[in-house]
Amino acid sequence: MSDHASPDDPPAPEAHELVRLYLDTLEDLMDPKEYADLRTLVLTFIGALAEPNGPDAPPARVHLDIELTPAVHDEWLIVLGILGSGRMDQKIVDVGDGTRTVVSSELAADTEALAVFCAEVRERNRVREEERRFLDGIEAELS
Repeated sequence: MSDHASPDDPPAPEAHELVRLYLDTLEDLMDPKEYADLRTLVLTFIGALAEPNGPDAPPARVHLDIELTPAVHDEWLIVLGILGSGRMDQKIVDVGDGTRTVVSSELAADTEALAVFCAEVRERNRVREEERRFLDGIEAELS
């Protein structure tokens, strides 16, 4: 229990309830097609987590007929942030290489820590891109 909660306070909403609330709000704010695409992403993700094999099983490849527009992408990041943290106060940041991600409001407000975080993400992205090119080269040689 937090320092500010009393035994009479209602329990904090579960992450999935916060996502439902967030999606209900977005339904009136987003383009209907984009909202439908976001909802498909969310339902597919939650369904995959609930599969009998559990979340530790290799993910099934699911083809979704959606357009991941910038608006859908950003809202998807927020939904993942809510599911992961149980909080609704995340911020979207551009790490500087075109990658956008969600961070806590505390990290977003701390410019020094945010700069370090963004540099780390850019470095991981650079390494992943090198690895991808290397593996693509091997695949091309084997073809």
